[in-house]
Amino acid sequence: MDDRDPRGGDEVDAEEDRILLEDTGESLDSALAEEERSAIEAAEEKLRSVQGDLEELKERHLRKLAEFENLRKRSEREKAESRRMALADLAREFLPVVDSFEQALAHASSKDLEGDFGQGILLIHRQLSDLWRKHGLREVETAGGFDPNYHEAVSTQPSPEPPNTILDVLRKGYRIGDRLIRPALVKVAVRPGEAGQKPSESAD
Repeated sequence: MDDRDPRGGDEVDAEEDRILLEDTGESLDSALAEEERSAIEAAEEKLRSVQGDLEELKERHLRKLAEFENLRKRSEREKAESRRMALADLAREFLPVVDSFEQALAHASSKDLEGDFGQGILLIHRQLSDLWRKHGLREVETAGGFDPNYHEAVSTQPSPEPPNTILDVLRKGYRIGDRLIRPALVKVAVRPGEAGQKPSESAD
């Protein structure tokens, strides 16, 4: 007796194969979706990594720019300071010439200065003064009270003026910016009976 399925073995095998194909189709969609999700997550992770690297490079670049800017400013400050020091040294050597020039002008008569020669001397003096001002050389202010940071008292005089008032400038002082080139030599007022005292020792 034949125990085979009357539907025939080939038909049973085909039906089983058809069911397997339907299950595999559902599994394929799921696998594709999972693969797509994994690909998206991997791409997002890669993007985050690239963005992190980019931010790090950006920060490093900004730090380098800041370091370069600081170096440039420091170099400019050092160059300016070196120039001021060289100018100050030159001014110290040149100022005695200026003193002699101004003393000569102070002792010249009005008649001497009215002629062509005198006018030429005044023009040279003005040009020299303009040149030094161009490079920052300024006279120390002496209008007002005595300031030991900028003035040197070489004599005192009893006076009705308030103590420490500058009465006379014996030699001009000069500065470049805040740098003192030389102090002004001055005569300072003291109270009657206090002559000979230093300005810092006189009572207010």
